[in-house]
Amino acid sequence: MAPSIVSIAALAALLSPAIPNILVIAQLTAGCTTNSFTVSSWLIEDFDSSGTTVRFQALNRATNTSAQLSCQVSRNTSTWQACTSDSSRLIASVQLEAAVARVRINETWVCNDLTPSRPLNFAAQGEGSLPITCNTDACAPSSTDPLLIKSVLSSPFPLSPSAVPGPSGHDKEGCAAGSRTPSWEIFSTQLNLRNVSGRIEGGNAFIQLRNTITDYRASCFGTLTGTAPATMQCSAQSTGRPRAPKYNINTVLTFSPGSFVLSVNETWFCDDANPAQPIEIFGVGTARLPLECSAVGETTTYCAGDPATFTGRLISEKPIPPFSLGDPLPTAPSCTISSVVAPSYRFSDFETIVASGSSLGSIRFGVELNTGAAFTGYPSTFFRSGVSVSVTEGGSTAWYPCVLESVGEQSLTPTACAFRYDAATQSLSLSADWKCSDLDASRPVSFTGDLRTTVPSLTCSTTSGRTRCATAPGQAWAANVTSVYWGN
Repeated sequence: MAPSIVSIAALAALLSPAIPNILVIAQLTAGCTTNSFTVSSWLIEDFDSSGTTVRFQALNRATNTSAQLSCQVSRNTSTWQACTSDSSRLIASVQLEAAVARVRINETWVCNDLTPSRPLNFAAQGEGSLPITCNTDACAPSSTDPLLIKSVLSSPFPLSPSAVPGPSGHDKEGCAAGSRTPSWEIFSTQLNLRNVSGRIEGGNAFIQLRNTITDYRASCFGTLTGTAPATMQCSAQSTGRPRAPKYNINTVLTFSPGSFVLSVNETWFCDDANPAQPIEIFGVGTARLPLECSAVGETTTYCAGDPATFTGRLISEKPIPPFSLGDPLPTAPSCTISSVVAPSYRFSDFETIVASGSSLGSIRFGVELNTGAAFTGYPSTFFRSGVSVSVTEGGSTAWYPCVLESVGEQSLTPTACAFRYDAATQSLSLSADWKCSDLDASRPVSFTGDLRTTVPSLTCSTTSGRTRCATAPGQAWAANVTSVYWGN
């Protein structure tokens, strides 16, 4: 495929929203870019309507900046009426009816916390309804809670982030009230104790427990040393989409093999009573497990027990920001954000094979989109035969369509690509298409990018008239995409 090169700077200008001719200050606040792609929305607060004037504050949750709005309105009308704002980048309008105020927001902003030399322009729109109670002269919100207006991004490309499910049980009925008297069920226990001269010298423990308030289940494993209490490693029993490291349930389990006493410290979250008032809860509990043990051979004792429930106590509860538990959090690997901010590919397993006396041979290489996460170790492999492995006349080489040989991590694999290779300089060029659906599965973002990299040192060997040149086994290297285009 013939590459279509559009510079990142040109693309940013092309896809940026129209911004008034004013001084625009880029947001350097950490998280501005990531938040803009995931939690761009507004909280409408301090709503007040008196006579023909409506006033309120709009807090942009992506940038953590607020604008004050004032609107001259007519009551009981379905007509959208414009507001004035102390921010020239935010446009708002309202409808004021008998029992509801509707608010419409359109805002642009700039982030460069991840791209200092290349600010990203964002534009988003949203609309929400606020229940109100009115008398002859004024209207007031029916609740003191802020109104959440979720947005749809229109720049740098259309995007409606899909939410990752909140922490287990956060919206379960009775979560907040029940957490005042927390309890846990131990539903599986297995101990393997090593005995020396009648004393416990070591072993291991496997314990599964469930928070009866949230129904969160954790599996905990630990290595035992003598009779001393051991802190066990706990992880969630979950098959859902992974959450970002934010508002996650944390379980710490300590077990004493000498007394069978277990202690649990756990942090969990609730917003069942009101999503606008989520809380973080910390509770603890201690119990002696009713285990039955039997000898297995001369030095091993195996212990297990029936399910048991014990009550703990609430240590603390504290508020967290409104609507936090239902936010669309980025998942790992973050394909979309990485592709916009700093797109690159990891290469590995490069080899060429050519028969003696021929300029044509085969090329194989592994490739995987680099998201900043750990290398998966399962790149997709492309293989092509009939490829020129020497410089063509004029000093350039031909482009060849990629042929997929094996798929590694599909979400990090190009959907199409073309490459060329200059054997004299070991220069490999790639023009690739890929898609990201990690933030909005219903509307994937398509990317096209071009890069050039130098293949690391090759080791060559000739067998039966065929010369194979390859990188070292397991060797991988990254190459930045120098030109990129994106769109839906």
